[in-house]
Amino acid sequence: MAVIHKGDNELKGRAQKNLLLSIVFTIPTLLYMFLFFTQSFHFPGFFHLLAIVPAAIGSYFWRQYDKLRSGIKGEERTTKALANLPDGYEVFTSVKIATGEGRTELDQLIVGEKGIFIVEVKNHNGKIVGHEEDHSWVQHKVGQKGGRYTSNMKNPVKQVRRQVYLLSQYLKENKSQVWIEGVVLFSNRRATVNVRTERTPVFSDPDQLSYYLSSYQPKRKPSTEQLNKVKNLLKR
Repeated sequence: MAVIHKGDNELKGRAQKNLLLSIVFTIPTLLYMFLFFTQSFHFPGFFHLLAIVPAAIGSYFWRQYDKLRSGIKGEERTTKALANLPDGYEVFTSVKIATGEGRTELDQLIVGEKGIFIVEVKNHNGKIVGHEEDHSWVQHKVGQKGGRYTSNMKNPVKQVRRQVYLLSQYLKENKSQVWIEGVVLFSNRRATVNVRTERTPVFSDPDQLSYYLSSYQPKRKPSTEQLNKVKNLLKR
């Protein structure tokens, strides 16, 4: 079994903030409705309708919370699958990296005998279409009422490439150089991935990712000393 090191997840913080705002904005409308039905209290004329405005704002924050919660579930599902990697692997979640070139948060960072891997986790559903060099990819999905929607999403391959670059810069700044591989995973069971990539693997199932990591053959295997130095930097 792999060792899991859980970092502070930025998504969880944002989700909790949106949940709190949803509750705060919904309470005034609920209180007004309670007084209206139990005490026959109501604002005069047009102001009576304004009482629903806070609830509408609360609904917006709830939808934001629901989206973030979905992403958190995807990352947790991925972490659970990666925990089944062989002994010797260590998985770091929500790793924050800051260098002179910029800063980023890595969803999953795996350190094992075969190297270092950054996994960018996406929890989008529907059909995902694109090419690794495109600026953005297209997401086709069906709504709850059967309506079909199309939207653009940032190209996650380019995103993980930037993360690889920043992590390599971070390691260089700390006098460590190890080859890093970037991987993209769509963790949502309702996602169908139809993208063309040559250099960066893209998977649609955590088990595919686990198999890739276990069977990966590095061009240059890192030494135990190199890997231990990276682990110590990440734990720090």
